[in-house]
Amino acid sequence: CNRPNLIAPRSPDAVTMSPVQVKVDAKTSTVGRIVTLVASVAGVSDAVVVVEGAPAGACVIAAAPDAGDLEGVATCARYLASLATAEGEAARLGGVESPEADAEVSEWLTRAVTEYGVAGDPIAEDKLEALDAHLLSRTFVANVSYRATVADLVTYGCVRDAVGALSEDKRTALVNLTRWCDHIGGAHGGDDIFGKLPMRHAEFPDILGVFRAMNTSTVDKKLKERGGAEGPTKQEQRDAKRKGAGTFADIGNDAKKGEGADDKKNADKNAEGKKKEKKEKKEKAPKEPPAKKEVNVSVLDIRVGTIVKCWEHPGADKLWVEEIDVGEDKPRQVVSGLRAFKTSEQMTGARVLCLCNVKKGPLREQMSEGMVMCASNEDHTTVDFVVPPEGAKNGEKVSFAGYEGEPVEVLVPKKKMFEACAPKLRTNADGVACYDGVPFMTSAGPCASSLAEAFIK
Repeated sequence: CNRPNLIAPRSPDAVTMSPVQVKVDAKTSTVGRIVTLVASVAGVSDAVVVVEGAPAGACVIAAAPDAGDLEGVATCARYLASLATAEGEAARLGGVESPEADAEVSEWLTRAVTEYGVAGDPIAEDKLEALDAHLLSRTFVANVSYRATVADLVTYGCVRDAVGALSEDKRTALVNLTRWCDHIGGAHGGDDIFGKLPMRHAEFPDILGVFRAMNTSTVDKKLKERGGAEGPTKQEQRDAKRKGAGTFADIGNDAKKGEGADDKKNADKNAEGKKKEKKEKKEKAPKEPPAKKEVNVSVLDIRVGTIVKCWEHPGADKLWVEEIDVGEDKPRQVVSGLRAFKTSEQMTGARVLCLCNVKKGPLREQMSEGMVMCASNEDHTTVDFVVPPEGAKNGEKVSFAGYEGEPVEVLVPKKKMFEACAPKLRTNADGVACYDGVPFMTSAGPCASSLAEAFIK
């Protein structure tokens, strides 16, 4: 399902309509610099006007196009990321390419603001040490993309001054945190806004220059022996005469004559071989590359289920952890970002659809083995379950007329199979869940939601 704080990417036209005014406490404050950094990375600096006058640590966008009034650094930063105009960049930078990415980016945005703060106050060393440990095996705090997301930019803005204030020995000890800060600063423009992090970089010798010098020295030595002219050295000429073979030049000329005859024979043979090879290639019909199979909803393993147990995620205040009976030997544990939309009572006992072939893995240290399918309005203020009809049994697979075939065993994130299907997953005017207009069907009838004309994720 969709996660909290998800803001859909805007069209490029949305940026050019009118400037977006962001009110901060001061342009040089932590909040002001974070806003400037996010707008720069999103490529929308010209469309964003930063003004002062907000309370300390506050960030406000009034009447944002397609979003209304927005408050808070995390919310405003994610909105600015959604304005990115480069193809696919809004979803990637904003962390909304998949539900898993959305959940992780949302959590790190919340942690950045609550744990590290935006007021510029000192940060306890144990918190910086915990962040350093988190980055031990990661390039970015929310490791969901090949580049930094808005979660990295906001977190960087919150901790950059604190890391810069550490002693050199302490920064060296926190090598993962320092490396990450240096990367965000150098590769994503943080140095231009927050200043370059004071640190020593390794200096590597100019290996290419050494080899050039060696080569020049060898050439100069040979030329000196020859008196600055091409041809054999005096020692080479003396050696040739002692052997009774005339001059070195004579040997060279004789050898060239013999080589010329052999070269001609070899050239004729090579020419004949090439002609024969070309003839054989013409006779062989070229192989056509196999047609690329289009990904459709048949790859998704969607099953009917019932939430039998639900509890709060111990490390994330916007996530539920639930057990869902999908007709297997034991319930599946699933982590869902529904705390902002569903109470524990509404979760427990709910009949739902569960996507069962997402890649299993921990979400904030809690194992998740599926994804609850939900419908959401465009601005993600209302979310509700996609519900199977009365009589559909737990474990029954949802089918789609005209899209027969067995689902893949695992939806590999790199292949982006779910993302290929997602744009066509919507409810129709009657609230019936559909893929490209084809209903989600069970033996008891179609599945539906209370939300009509809504996205399904």
